[in-house]
Amino acid sequence: MRKAWCWGLLLLLPELAAGQSNRRTPVVQVVEKVRPAVVNLTAKQVVRLRGRTLFDELFPEFAVPREYETQSLGSGVVISPDGLIVTNEHVIAGAAEISVRFLSGRQEQAEVVGSDADSDLALLRVSAKGLPYLPVAEQDDLLIGETVIAIGNPLGLENTVTVGVLSARDRTVSSPRTNRVYTDFLQTDASINPGNSGGALVDLDGRLIGINTAIVGEAQGIGFAIPAKRVRRVVNDLLRYGRVQPAWLGVFVQDLPASRKGREGVGIRVVDVFPGSPGEGKLAAGDVLLSGNGRAFASRDDFATLLAQVAPGERVELEVRQGSGSRKVTLRASTPPGNLGEQLLARYVGLRLASRRGWVVVQKVLPNTPADEAGFSAGDVLLGINGQRVRTLDDVNDILTRDYLRSSVLLAIGHGGFQYHFTFRLAP
Repeated sequence: MRKAWCWGLLLLLPELAAGQSNRRTPVVQVVEKVRPAVVNLTAKQVVRLRGRTLFDELFPEFAVPREYETQSLGSGVVISPDGLIVTNEHVIAGAAEISVRFLSGRQEQAEVVGSDADSDLALLRVSAKGLPYLPVAEQDDLLIGETVIAIGNPLGLENTVTVGVLSARDRTVSSPRTNRVYTDFLQTDASINPGNSGGALVDLDGRLIGINTAIVGEAQGIGFAIPAKRVRRVVNDLLRYGRVQPAWLGVFVQDLPASRKGREGVGIRVVDVFPGSPGEGKLAAGDVLLSGNGRAFASRDDFATLLAQVAPGERVELEVRQGSGSRKVTLRASTPPGNLGEQLLARYVGLRLASRRGWVVVQKVLPNTPADEAGFSAGDVLLGINGQRVRTLDDVNDILTRDYLRSSVLLAIGHGGFQYHFTFRLAP
């Protein structure tokens, strides 16, 4: 009897071991939960080239442009059951057709709801309903050193999972494609390679804490992700307005010399407060800002990041240096004036513009201004701003409303049959 009991126990041991297996770790459980919400994106572009034969050069009006298709691969994350998908803007930029492949093998065509190159985020929609989804994390409570999981399609290898830790928050990263500087990126040692862009970075609670981006191609063993806070802000604006609504305080700042930053190495100087803006009457040129909404200002890029995370109507609490201490100033962000671009060029460059015969021309050059010193004349044509073509005053306002936080503006000016380029500061 005892022998039979021992044999029975031996037969049960494998089943007991399987039930107590350590293989289904928290990482495995999270991956099983979130993988169905990560999709593979194929963006097709149509490239048109002019002919290069001698005939084409001699008779360009008869040249037949050649066309060919290219495609880029990336990842996306389904963030709602009704088919909303977040990805990187650079994944779908210029796409004529976007195909979405789900973990199940199902394929759908996606339409672009909106995109924002400055944030490198895009919002897509597919017609399918009832999809597995991963909502964007609501709380900004990440822990340095906690385990994070990156899921995407690097090099076309679908639903690849890599694991690492959250190495740092608020990393400063510059994009070689857009020349934008981001100061709020998440850093991880989980592998993020081309094709991972737009995929999910999640924590062990299965929360979507970031959208992976592979904009720094030379980084080895270092991955970056756009934080959930920025993703929420961009997605909400794209859904409501079709574009990101910039937040406006009317406060222009510059970096402080290291000698004036104090032991903590923080502080930026206010150089101008725009008339009629939320900052008027509460801040003045010369004030030193130490932090905003609890985040220290080490440079003007930190100030730009704060405004990228704040929506019009939201409060911004600034800490302002006062003697050996500080004071609190609360502003409510608003939307910029509709003609902000024209106001900026008049205030800081000295140009008053007008629309004439389908062009934007200089109506008046204000005396003793940078434009006056550069030799501008009434009648000069404004051809471009920051590398973008200009044909209307709306173009001027749209471009500079988006770029008003830059330290300078590049103008392309037509004068006497030639095109000239000038750079001016966007502040006193």
